[in-house]
Order: sequence, then structure tokens, then C-alpha cells
Amino acid sequence: MSLLSIFLQVATSIPATPAPVADQNYLHLIVKGGWVLLPLSILFIAANYIIIERWVAINILSKNDKVWFGRVSELVVEQKIDKAIRLCEEHPSVYAKVMAAGLKDAELDDNEIQETMQSEARQQISILEKTMSYLGITASVAPMLGFLGTILGVIKIFYNISITNDLNIANISDGLYQKMISSGVGLFVGVIAYAGYYILNGRIDEIVVKIDKYSNDILKEIRAYKRATKVQ
Repeated sequence: MSLLSIFLQVATSIPATPAPVADQNYLHLIVKGGWVLLPLSILFIAANYIIIERWVAINILSKNDKVWFGRVSELVVEQKIDKAIRLCEEHPSVYAKVMAAGLKDAELDDNEIQETMQSEARQQISILEKTMSYLGITASVAPMLGFLGTILGVIKIFYNISITNDLNIANISDGLYQKMISSGVGLFVGVIAYAGYYILNGRIDEIVVKIDKYSNDILKEIRAYKRATKVQ
């Protein structure tokens, strides 16, 4: 046997190296989720924008400045109601708006002053809750869209099987991708919106408690102001 024939025999006996499987990154996998991911992406972006925008706005509108409140109280004690009102109107917090409403009606009865401040407090709270209803809607709609993608994925699986009349992994893989990815993305977006909604609501509840405290404190100052003006 010649050397060339031996070499050829050895070469043919070596098994061929299998072709490497192309790596699939996460973006490529997510795209397999189908068209349902388009509205889910829009909801995800909108939810994050609302959460960030409301968080910043609430921080600005709920700024608690004890020095400022002490100055307002001093002006009321000094019977300088107009200056106290101007100082409140210059302050950006919701507490200042509620206190300014009460000071403007300082000459009325206590019950009427309380009603005025409560009405203003409701308006300020509605400003704090602006656009937050969309987070609640997103928290409900996103998982439903994911479930819709799951149904479409199952339909795709049975459609591929009916066309090819062959039950193998190649025919069901695309449908499984769409089914699982759309469900996962829908739940993820829903969890983000749900968590943001309740975290922001918790912040607003804290502000409501502080509004009540500031309202009671300024009402006490107004009562003292009334007693002082009657004595004079």
C-alpha cells in the first residue's frame, strides 16, 4: 500500500467537524416575539417616562421647608396676612398653595376656612396624580397583550404543523419563541408599571398626611390672629 493511499484512508476516517451554531443574542430572540412587542415597547417607554416625570414633579411640589413655614407663622402672628399670603404664593409646594387658600379666607369661620383648604388640597392632589392613571392602565393591559401574543404563538404552531404535516421541533420553534417571549415581556412591562404606580401613590399618601398637619398648624395661627385682632 502506497503512502498516498494510507493518507487518504486516514483523512476520510476523520469525522467532519460540525458547523458551529450561530450565536443568537437577546435582541434577536426578542424580535421573534412578533408584532405584539411593538405596543408593549410603546407601553414600556411611556410607563418609564411617567414614573420618572411624576417622581421629579412630586419631589418638587412636596418640598418640605420648615424655615419657610416658620416665617409664614411669624407673619401671621405679626398680623401681616398679606405678606404671609405672598410668601405662600411664591413657594412651589402644595402645602403653600393650601395654606395660601386658608389665609385668604382668614376672616371667615373656622369651618369655612377648613373647607377652603380641603378644596384646595383636593386640587393639588389631582395635580400630583396627573397621568398616573396611565400606569394603572399599563399594568393591566401589558400582561393581556402578552397573553394575546401567547395565543398567536400557539396558533402559529398548529398552522405550521398543518402546512407541513410534520410534528418536529423546527415547525414549532417559531411559535414557541413568540409564545414565551411575548408572555415574558408583557409580564415585565406590567410589573414595572404596577410597581411605579404604587410607589408613587405611597409618596402622595405621605404628602396628604403632611397637608393635614400644615393645615391644622396654620389654622391654629389664624385663630390666634383672630383673637389678637378682637382684643385690639
